[in-house]
Amino acid sequence: MGIQITRLRVEQFKRFRQPRELSGFEPGLNILAAPNESGKSTLVRAIRAAFFERHRSTSVEDLRPWGEGASAAPQVELDFLLGGDAHRLQKTFLGNKRRCTLHIGSRMLDGTDAEDHLAQLFGFAFAGKGASKPEHWGIPGLLWVEQGTGQDLDVSHARNHLHDALQGQAGGAANALAATGGDELLERLQGQRNELLTSNGKPRLAYAEAAASIDTLQAQLDQLDVQIATYRQQVDQLAQLRQQHQRDEANRPWDALRQQLADTCQRQQALQAAQDRLRDDQARLNQLEGTRDLLAKELDGLAQQQANALARERALADAIRQHEAADAATSIALQHAESAHSRTHVAAEALRAARLAANRHDLSRQLRQAEAEVARSTQDVQRAERAQAHLAALRATAAAAPAISEAQVKKLIKLDRAERDAALGRQAVATRLQYTLPDGQALELLTQGHSQRLQAQGERLLDGPATLQLPGGGQLVITPGGEDLADLARTHAQAQEALQSALQTLGVADLAEAQARLATVVERESQFRLAEQALAIVAPQGLEPLRSALSEAQARISTTQEALARLPAAPVEPALPLNQAEAEQEAAVAAERATQAALANAQGQQAAAQSQRETAQREHAAAQAALSDPARVQRQALAQQQLLGNEAERQALAARIALAVAEVNEARPDIVAQDIDRLQRSIDQMTRSHQQRREQILLLENTLQQAGAQGFEEQHEALAGKLARAVRRHSELQHRANALDLLCTRLNDKRQATLARLQAPLQQRLQHYLPLLMPGAAVAMKADLSPGTLSRAAQTGGAIESGEFGDLSFGAREQLGLISRFAYADLLRQAGRPTLLILDDALVHSDEARLARMKRVLFDAASRHQILLFTCHPEDWRDMGVEVRSLS
Repeated sequence: MGIQITRLRVEQFKRFRQPRELSGFEPGLNILAAPNESGKSTLVRAIRAAFFERHRSTSVEDLRPWGEGASAAPQVELDFLLGGDAHRLQKTFLGNKRRCTLHIGSRMLDGTDAEDHLAQLFGFAFAGKGASKPEHWGIPGLLWVEQGTGQDLDVSHARNHLHDALQGQAGGAANALAATGGDELLERLQGQRNELLTSNGKPRLAYAEAAASIDTLQAQLDQLDVQIATYRQQVDQLAQLRQQHQRDEANRPWDALRQQLADTCQRQQALQAAQDRLRDDQARLNQLEGTRDLLAKELDGLAQQQANALARERALADAIRQHEAADAATSIALQHAESAHSRTHVAAEALRAARLAANRHDLSRQLRQAEAEVARSTQDVQRAERAQAHLAALRATAAAAPAISEAQVKKLIKLDRAERDAALGRQAVATRLQYTLPDGQALELLTQGHSQRLQAQGERLLDGPATLQLPGGGQLVITPGGEDLADLARTHAQAQEALQSALQTLGVADLAEAQARLATVVERESQFRLAEQALAIVAPQGLEPLRSALSEAQARISTTQEALARLPAAPVEPALPLNQAEAEQEAAVAAERATQAALANAQGQQAAAQSQRETAQREHAAAQAALSDPARVQRQALAQQQLLGNEAERQALAARIALAVAEVNEARPDIVAQDIDRLQRSIDQMTRSHQQRREQILLLENTLQQAGAQGFEEQHEALAGKLARAVRRHSELQHRANALDLLCTRLNDKRQATLARLQAPLQQRLQHYLPLLMPGAAVAMKADLSPGTLSRAAQTGGAIESGEFGDLSFGAREQLGLISRFAYADLLRQAGRPTLLILDDALVHSDEARLARMKRVLFDAASRHQILLFTCHPEDWRDMGVEVRSLS
């Protein structure tokens, strides 16, 4: 039994302050599109509020339009077809207008009766206090997807309704499961089993405590066994230590090591003396080698003086040749520089003439621009003066007209409404006098000193004492009742007085005249703003800048004309173009610079060659003088003699050092030092071990005396008895836990088999849709009727991969969640339960291929159910075969 919404109307509901109505819904798929913040989710909230929220709830302040006061009363009106009958649900929330009515054909339900009827029909519940929550929404909460929640699928709140539908589909197996006694027994046995075992079969509570008690007692017994074994071991150890201590006291092995240490120290002292002599000989050898090097350097320096004299002679000849070549190059460079200077002078004269011509052309162009700017500025000043005059006229008109503000008119409207409300209140409690008189007959009515003649028929409202004169004499005195009549009359009089006072203050006859005057003021202000805008357009900064700009342009004309007059007359022959003259001048200057640089370089080389020639002459003369010095020959002979004596002494000392090094190396002073260290450590270790053994004997004797008094054997027998009793207790609990675990396993297997038969219709509907999305895939339902394990072929081919619903990606969970909802809807429809699917911005996280497959699923489901799809991406849904309706 499907539900079909045909019309939805909201007023004063969240963003919709004014009435908003949607109609013409199709029985299948309906796509409603609008951009973000256009009210799609508000309409979904309106449908939810119409069903889920009590009309008298005070926890729905979120339905009130934003910024509205307490007077706003959100309204929802919903027309739908159900079971062939037309239904109309009308709800008003908040304030004093709260109401709920449900029309079913010609029948009407009101208030909570209407709400309870819908809750029972659709399968949901109301909150006992506060706003409605997901745990109350039942079947609609399962089938209506809010924005951003398509991937979340909580079946728990609709499970009982789904079970009721499944029982009708599964027959006897479901009826067996519906008998809750079996479940209660299983839960009771499971509770007893859980008192002894965890979910994975590990002991807990009393069972775990029994096992822990065994472990504790066994550990204590093992510890006591270790203590007994340690006691016996310490007795044996004490005997061995006493025997070793007595043997060392008799032999004293450390005395022999002390004698070896003394002999080794004497051998180390002899080696130290030999090493000191060797260091002295090596120092003398180093001195002889240094003297030999100095003598060899002196002889090499004397030989170098001869070679240096020959080199200075060759260098002098080269310097003379380079100086002559530099003189010739400088003469040629000087000629080139003079030629380039003449060319530069000619190019400078041509450039000056070209610049004068260009300056004359620029001044002419500036004169034309200034003249054009004067004409344009003149027009701007004239337009601005006209706009300013118009604005001044409007200001004068506004100053002469009577002023009135919007606040004053609003206050007047409020006083007028108060006067009318007071009059209506007074009339509501006044005494109504209705009369019907024959033709020619009349009555006289006296009220507060005024007389009225009543004829034919009519009525009068009496809010004060009145006297009715009867024909032929007599009278009727009428005194209206009601305790608040006088107060109402007084309130009416005060309201009339306040209204008249406000009208007199404003100088108007009535409210209409005040509103007309306000409209005139508003129109005048609009014209004033337009005039200001017009002035701002032509003169954004006022008239003075425009006038200043005109004066400046006129001044530029005079200045430019004077500059043109100061220029010399134009030559007869036209000057070169400025760029050509500048290029030729730059080329001439560059050429002159290049020749000047070449001349400077040649002159530099000439000076350098002259300096180099003079330096070579001085160095050649100095080298010849050094060779002719008599003392040089004497220094050379003395150095050769000293070098021969040094070599003889050095060879003799080197032979003696080599013999001493061999003797020291053979004695191994490092090993001697190690022997001393080893012997000293051995002596210290022997004496320390002897002392420690003595202390250990004393400690063991004291420890054994204390242990003998503790009674380890008696403690061992007591602990063994406790351990035996704990083992028996543990065995009893173990048998009970194993029996309960086996019984619960068998009962649960039976229950799962029953659930599998119960879930078969739902599994069948799910497999109807799933191949359209994931060909070859299968989903196993969990006990709570939600999708569990998904099995499908791996993307790499071959093997089958499986995963839980919660482990899928965001988009895949949303797609599988919608398919599951379609399956639930099919099942509920077969069971005769009303179904409606609402999808608010669903499938926005699907890629192009998955979205195309889900469209096939959605189109198939729409052939059995009405679906309201709200989206902000209309372009994605134009291939669904239905109109995409725009909400904006």
